[in-house]
Amino acid sequence: MKMPLIRIFILFLMTVALGCGGNASHKQNNRPTAEADTTAKNLLTVNHMHGDLAVLWGAIKELHPGYGFYTPATQLKQAYQNVYNSLKRPLSESEFIDAVYPFLCQLRCGHTQLKHAASFKPSGDKKVPHLPFHVLVQQHRVWITGHQVQELHAGDEIITMNGIPVSEMIDHGFNLYCGDGYNETFKELFLSEYDGFEDVCNKYFHWQPPYTLNLRTAKGGLKTVKLIANDAKIPAETQKTVDNFAGWTVAGEIENSRLRFQKNKSTAWFQVSPFAYTDTVVYEKAFALIKRKDIRNLVLDLRHNTGGDIRVAIRLLSYLADADYNIVADVKSRFADPASSQFARYFDAGITSGFKLGFKAGAKAGNWHHITVTPEFGQLYGPFKLAKTNHFDGNLIVLIDGATFSSGALFTAALKAQNKNVKFIGRETAGSEEGCNGMTVQRLTLPNSKIVVDFPWMRVVSVAKNASRGRGIMPNYTVNYSPADVLSNKDLDLNKALALLR
Repeated sequence: MKMPLIRIFILFLMTVALGCGGNASHKQNNRPTAEADTTAKNLLTVNHMHGDLAVLWGAIKELHPGYGFYTPATQLKQAYQNVYNSLKRPLSESEFIDAVYPFLCQLRCGHTQLKHAASFKPSGDKKVPHLPFHVLVQQHRVWITGHQVQELHAGDEIITMNGIPVSEMIDHGFNLYCGDGYNETFKELFLSEYDGFEDVCNKYFHWQPPYTLNLRTAKGGLKTVKLIANDAKIPAETQKTVDNFAGWTVAGEIENSRLRFQKNKSTAWFQVSPFAYTDTVVYEKAFALIKRKDIRNLVLDLRHNTGGDIRVAIRLLSYLADADYNIVADVKSRFADPASSQFARYFDAGITSGFKLGFKAGAKAGNWHHITVTPEFGQLYGPFKLAKTNHFDGNLIVLIDGATFSSGALFTAALKAQNKNVKFIGRETAGSEEGCNGMTVQRLTLPNSKIVVDFPWMRVVSVAKNASRGRGIMPNYTVNYSPADVLSNKDLDLNKALALLR
């Protein structure tokens, strides 16, 4: 499937991955920084913050597809009012972002995030401390994994930190970044992998070392330790790293070792990265090789697939669906013409132009306009035909986790609904099974602080059957990791897949 150049241009112009937007990529450098910017010249006045918050609230009420979807409008209004009333003194840009996030999280939309103004320059007056350990967060509990101090050991469970119960810290951490629906696996992954737990200490509690930790050891004993600082000179525990692909061969024709074959067996593993235009060629090569080698068992790895171009996801599904298929049931918006909104001047004009070029608002049903797509976009609604060659008809196992999001989750939901033999292993996806907000993710610039809000314009309805409201795609086999598994890089999901195939 080759896209005309105009379509590639549209994809770039809209600055999103068309499907549920790919710019919420869950990477650490997309998060607002915790660096101090508290010098007087950098502080925002109370009036300016109130003005920005009012613009954000007004735009959400008029345009946001998540308004009232998971959280009742009255509850959203109360969350907004709570933040508004709490702004009683000048704050730095970072502090203002931290104050707004608990309200924004109530939308339960993973594509709605806050980013610093383009001109943001953190002050170097106050050094932000780094914790001398890393953690694994699961089910509101926290375990030590890597560390740089002798007092800690991998597998120690933190009960309290500076007198605060860990469960309370996790609750605050869940309000540092927005997620879809009622999902928690992404929030846990964010706290574990992207220094989110450290952000709780710095952004919410504003702690400086020393830190006092009450711990339960791996053997069940209790101990209290005081950690002074991160001393990199002290060696951490060492643990042998597992080679998860011992006995596999890499398909050299596919870049980044994304396709591997198990030696002397009819099993392949294929990593599906976030959907990019060039992947259409990768799929053609990969499934040709899978067919040529007579592979009967395919492990499709969608872990950390944070979305991307939904047209590419459609192409991948052509190799895996049982029959003619769809990937979305509907796309809709709350407005016919975004340029007519009183908030139009706060949005990126280029993205607005791209929206008008690629999408058209059609008939209205209730509060929603059905969205159609133009020839410049391509095809969004099916049914689509299966791949003419190299379609895979064997045993299919899909690995998913708390970073399978956006178009990655839409693809997963579509595969689940349209392949009767597929099995899922891992953890609940970050993206909701019923769909998400996205397609066009706008950039709303708040007038005073110039903080940018990622702001989706449309609601995408998946083709899932009997999806649980606000929950991701659930695995058939749930796999949880221990601190030792994390340290040794052991791939329990892959191991479970191979055990099932055996």
